[in-house]
Amino acid sequence: MKLAELFSNYYTVRKELLAAVADLTLSQLAWTAPGHPNSIGRLLVHIAETEYAWITIVALKKETEFDQSRFQNITTLPEILELLERYFDEFTRYLENETIDDWDRVFYEIPGEDEKVSKRWLVWHVVEHQARHRGQIFMLMRMQNLDVPYV
Repeated sequence: MKLAELFSNYYTVRKELLAAVADLTLSQLAWTAPGHPNSIGRLLVHIAETEYAWITIVALKKETEFDQSRFQNITTLPEILELLERYFDEFTRYLENETIDDWDRVFYEIPGEDEKVSKRWLVWHVVEHQARHRGQIFMLMRMQNLDVPYV
């Protein structure tokens, strides 16, 4: 079974998230709530950062070091959406190419931690990460009296 079949809800969650933020202004993207350090824009960039780190670097080994520069100074909605699309496409290809065969085999250990990473751990982590931050984004939208889809 392909991972894309098992984690098909990831595509739905991403589609709902992108639809929800599609018309946000720069000030709505940049707004932060009292006591909450992240803006909607920053959380969206962080979702892409996580896909880049876990898929591009760890799973696919296309790069050996995290290049923070590609995520700095990204503030406009078109820039954010392009970034999200790039790493969503990368994750999608990974899900479509990988199967559940050997998905519990540890292939990476997080440096300095006692955490062992298998395909199962990695994919669940990326999927849950997006879902968690989508909830934060929707909360920040509600705090700005913006429409949030019923999900």
